Amino acid sequence: MASDPEARTFHGAESSSGEHCADENDRIDEGFEDIRQDEALLALEQEYLVLSSILPLHRAKALASSPDALCGSATHGGEAFRAGGGTDAMYGEMGFWAMASILRAVELHGGLPATPGDFVDLGSGSGLAVAAAGLLRPHAWGRLRGVENSAPLHAASLGVAEAYAARRPRPAAPDLELEEGDAAQVSLEGATLVLAHCTAFSDALLHAIALQAAAMRPGAWVVTLTRPLPVAAASGWDIIEARRRTVSWGAATVFLHRRRLPDAGPPTCTRVAEGTTAEAVADDADPSYRSQDGSIAAVVASSAVTASAPSVRVSAMRSARA
Repeated sequence: MASDPEARTFHGAESSSGEHCADENDRIDEGFEDIRQDEALLALEQEYLVLSSILPLHRAKALASSPDALCGSATHGGEAFRAGGGTDAMYGEMGFWAMASILRAVELHGGLPATPGDFVDLGSGSGLAVAAAGLLRPHAWGRLRGVENSAPLHAASLGVAEAYAARRPRPAAPDLELEEGDAAQVSLEGATLVLAHCTAFSDALLHAIALQAAAMRPGAWVVTLTRPLPVAAASGWDIIEARRRTVSWGAATVFLHRRRLPDAGPPTCTRVAEGTTAEAVADDADPSYRSQDGSIAAVVASSAVTASAPSVRVSAMRSARA
């Protein structure tokens, strides 16, 4: 992963004259170069790498796309996304530094609720994101939970949980609780941070997760990849940040949603990656994403998400969809 902030960018838009226009919203891993110098984080990364060697990414991908995994997915109707093809693109992991940057961003935006709650990874795969949360914030959680639909992948992830329990540097931290199950059916009551690596999730599954998230307390967080929670604002969630981060399969927009605090005013979304929010809203089958006039700009405004210029490319929010 490149630490040079100029090295990890997408090509920006072109002007009417054909001249390339740099766009700061195209930056990937902004701020990564800062945390990458933290000696304490570098030491924790070594612990993480030991755990990841137990269930490497290539093996987790193979397990996720195995015939047994596909059959298992079919039994959980909300997670049939893997049964649709079982390709490598259907399985991805966050990685240590993406998790470190997410937890840092949560702190910068006010932090977790004062009373420790649960970390829950929906679609936990190898369990490494749950382990990273435990390594990075060992005293922040009441429980460290992961739910995975694939039976063979879940079985393999138990080796990561056992190694974490044996190696974790702070015995007071909770063990990893990795279970096989359907993410659509998981109770999120008591969770203060929920992770959903939902790039390949079906619309039905993402809506089910949003319904379960209604039980979370004010000030709690939901982190999604590529797509925000459906009708977030109407459900009491504010999108606080949307930034491009590198995960195992490439760059994805990471959305940080915070459960609205009582009497809270409109939040400021510090970054919305160009086009991503608009496309995520417009391409979803649920018509409730759209405002009455059908414009993306009105949807974003009605979500109580304001963005500090020039972080948001206005033109990306302006297009109306029939």
